[in-house]
Amino acid sequence: MKPRIVAICAIVAFVTCGDSSPAQFTDCAYITVFYPCPVSSETRGDCEPIIDPQIACQDCPPGAGAWWIVNNRKDEEAKVTIRVTLWDRALGTSTFTDQALTLAPGEKRPLGCSLPAPQPQYGWNVQDCQPHSEQVFAPEQLTPTEKKFADAQDAFIDHVGQLWNANLESNYRQLVPGTVRVELSTSPEGELVETSVLSNTSNELAAQLITDAIRPAIRFLATGKSSKITAEVTAFAAEGSDLEPRHKRPVFNVSVSQGGLHYPYERGATFSFDDLSELNGLGPK
Repeated sequence: MKPRIVAICAIVAFVTCGDSSPAQFTDCAYITVFYPCPVSSETRGDCEPIIDPQIACQDCPPGAGAWWIVNNRKDEEAKVTIRVTLWDRALGTSTFTDQALTLAPGEKRPLGCSLPAPQPQYGWNVQDCQPHSEQVFAPEQLTPTEKKFADAQDAFIDHVGQLWNANLESNYRQLVPGTVRVELSTSPEGELVETSVLSNTSNELAAQLITDAIRPAIRFLATGKSSKITAEVTAFAAEGSDLEPRHKRPVFNVSVSQGGLHYPYERGATFSFDDLSELNGLGPK
């Protein structure tokens, strides 16, 4: 029996408003990601992004992520070193190049699009930014209350990811190309209050996989505040819908917000699934 090689990629991202990804140079420049494109007003909620999501996503295809770099300094240029990483999903390898950029004061510049699987995946991160203050390297200090919520959300996300990955391996071939969006609400005691399927162009299995991954993890959200959980699964097919089911590569995006508040009372993550053993017989050894 041929051994199965499965690669699971989990990317923590705060995508609702195109928020900045974790960075060391927040006083200089930072990267912001809009995912998935196009970003609807319903997904954004009431927050005000620094870049109009419609403009951010205009050059990216549906389902892709739009990456931008923002100079957070309003009064001077920023010299930024960007690392561009290319992940080859078929080979299970990555390569990178470094690029030097000079950003005008307050400039916002598009970097590119991270495309849906099974296409090669690009990612960008800030390696260096000048001028910056050394003090920004100190870790952010949360209050005891904030840390309690952050820890609860981390535990929730971790458990959801484990259940999603475990359930998906034996089911993903049965998913129909399309997207399903589900919303769940919980009580302050960590009990499920309501589950709603907002839209579904895939199949019932996609919605069931979402709820099966989320419901057992809700107990971690018993923090004294109600929670709103939004989740989306997109099942892609390679060009030509008559190709074998193994070409389908679902992406799972989940976010949780407690008490209707922003960070550190909200978290989000994206999980992508690749069965590398079925791609041209290649995969990491």
